[in-house]
Amino acid sequence: MLTASSSPVTAGTSRFRSSLVRTLALTASLAIAVLALTFGPAGANAFAAQDFAQCNSVDNTPGLGVTCDVTVTNNLNLDTGAESSTVTTRECHGAANTEPTCTTSTKDFDTTTKSVSQCNYAVNGGGASLICNVTVINNITGQATKAGATVNQCNGSATGGGTALDCTPFPATTTNATITQCNDSAIGGGGSTGVNCRVLPSYQSAELPVAINQCNNSANQGGSVVTCTASLTNNITTAAAITTPTPVATTPVKNVLHDSKTDGFGLAAGHDAGNLGGTAFLGAGVLILLAAGLVAAAAATRKADARR
Repeated sequence: MLTASSSPVTAGTSRFRSSLVRTLALTASLAIAVLALTFGPAGANAFAAQDFAQCNSVDNTPGLGVTCDVTVTNNLNLDTGAESSTVTTRECHGAANTEPTCTTSTKDFDTTTKSVSQCNYAVNGGGASLICNVTVINNITGQATKAGATVNQCNGSATGGGTALDCTPFPATTTNATITQCNDSAIGGGGSTGVNCRVLPSYQSAELPVAINQCNNSANQGGSVVTCTASLTNNITTAAAITTPTPVATTPVKNVLHDSKTDGFGLAAGHDAGNLGGTAFLGAGVLILLAAGLVAAAAATRKADARR
């Protein structure tokens, strides 16, 4: 018995359809890849907030001194979403109440820095000195508001006797404050210069909140002193409005020859419409050429399969 086989026409049609499907699938895959690269989202952490820490839990041996400074400059455009920050630090270590050895550094981030933590749980060895400063400058472009920064400082400090407490503002006990510093520090007593902590005139912005936490639970053995300051500034600039230039009316230059085809003016009637039509024909032509290319590619594949 003879087994029926597919006719050459049927086999050729099947190969043509298969080639066409492969060609179309390849074209669609390339289009999707281009769209993904063009419009895909940025990395998941592209706008993650930076948390900066320095000089925490250091030099807990008696008789040591630490001086640490941090300056943060944040830039945020509320209209475009563009943000960045620059953090400059100075860190000094040595014997208490002497000239220490210092190092400085500057780091740039592609996000704003939203918290600074420094000089916490530090120099708890006795006879220590702690001097720390944080300066934050927010440059905000767009519609933003600001209000006085809340403060929590110098609570539970200098309780050991013989250590003066000199803080401004005081008392300052706001929970979850913007600036928290100098709490539960220098409690060992006998600190010659005491606890001196200042919050300079500072403001916070809901559009760019930044928290400062420093000099807490530090210098807690006898004879230790603490001096710390914090400052938070917000510079708000309204984005410049984009103005559209006013069109300048021009008088057409009359054609001296007064050609009937130009209706007496420099351009032929329907000139703009002709350009628009040409553009439309050009776009249609591109689509036709693309389609023809796809069909030609499929046909070439079919012929190659047929030769096999």
